Amino acid sequence: MLDPFSDKAKRLVKEEFGGITELLLIIPSYVGIDQALERVLWVKSGEMPRDLLEMGDIQDLLTFYALLGALAFSPYGIEMELVKEANSRIYAKRLRRAGRISGTATELRTVDAGEIPSRDRTILERTHHHELPPDERDKLRLRYKIHLGKFLELWEGSLKEVYIREGYVYLTTEQALKLWEKSFERNFERAVNLLYEVRDELPSYYLQLYERLGEIAREYFKERLERMGSAEAGLLRFELFPPCVKIALGGVPAGLRNYAITVLLTSFLSYARLCPSPSRRDVRIRDCVGDLSVVEKEILPVIIEAGNRCSPPLFEDQPHEVKNIWYHLGFGLTDKPRLEDSGNSTWYFPPNCSKIRANAPQLCKPDRHCRNIKNPLTYYLRRLYIESRKGKQSTEGGENG
Repeated sequence: MLDPFSDKAKRLVKEEFGGITELLLIIPSYVGIDQALERVLWVKSGEMPRDLLEMGDIQDLLTFYALLGALAFSPYGIEMELVKEANSRIYAKRLRRAGRISGTATELRTVDAGEIPSRDRTILERTHHHELPPDERDKLRLRYKIHLGKFLELWEGSLKEVYIREGYVYLTTEQALKLWEKSFERNFERAVNLLYEVRDELPSYYLQLYERLGEIAREYFKERLERMGSAEAGLLRFELFPPCVKIALGGVPAGLRNYAITVLLTSFLSYARLCPSPSRRDVRIRDCVGDLSVVEKEILPVIIEAGNRCSPPLFEDQPHEVKNIWYHLGFGLTDKPRLEDSGNSTWYFPPNCSKIRANAPQLCKPDRHCRNIKNPLTYYLRRLYIESRKGKQSTEGGENG
């Protein structure tokens, strides 16, 4: 398999297994946890086993989706970064060995003879520069093309770096591989986002696999984690919140108050601050903290302030709603909670985007980061992940400078 997100892969999943959900349910019967982990264990040494490169299509999809199923328990963490890096390198090497990139999810096509004017080819490919070794001239050959609209969705460089003609962008093999890598990254994150919504339905196999992945990832990224610190539970980053949460924080009219403050804001703030990547949906606050001070000093005041910005102010109009806040945090209907009361009711998870659109459409004002996101918490996790990547690149740049 040259690309697990290609049309060929999608057909194979549907025809052989009946779909992704069915595939995930049968994987534990065919793929051992150690077998799935072989796809990532090699990254520390850098020596990619030959059997990973020569694996058959069915086995390839089974082991690849085993890892994706595990990532449903932490869609944006070091586990995801490890799996994405390892598998991007596996598929990129297969593409190089195959000598072709067409047929992947990037919608790249091979360039036909005579499609590019000979004068342009002479300039771009330096065909008359005989001082260049043959392999260097070969690297300059424009072998692939892609529609400009699709190209702009993936390319992060300058348009001056590529040749554009009649609505198509023409690329060298290396440029095409760079585009494929970006496509793989986006498809990978999209797939993990989708699986995040069904993680409670997955067999325990995937949680066990996720825990093993965590051990490997912490060892692989040990130096970075020590340098940057843990990015799991931490101070809230309000600037990275999704639009719906920002709207709720600003106060809403009477018809939206209870949903925006009690349902959305209470669940989002509490999970984002205390347990941004819970391994299960029935987690309790006492599983995440040793006392209630962080709830009382960092979470509840933000909720109260947002409620007071509503028109009319929520807690002045409905003072009993404070008890409902604690109920949604999992402490039962009370205004004097104790840590041991955690679990008396359900600690409500943030509602999915589809439910927000259905129940409070005025809160749903998507921005560019909302694309392919299914839950406000996933939005926040993704933004945190992107920021951590920027921090990593900045740190490495400083060390190299």
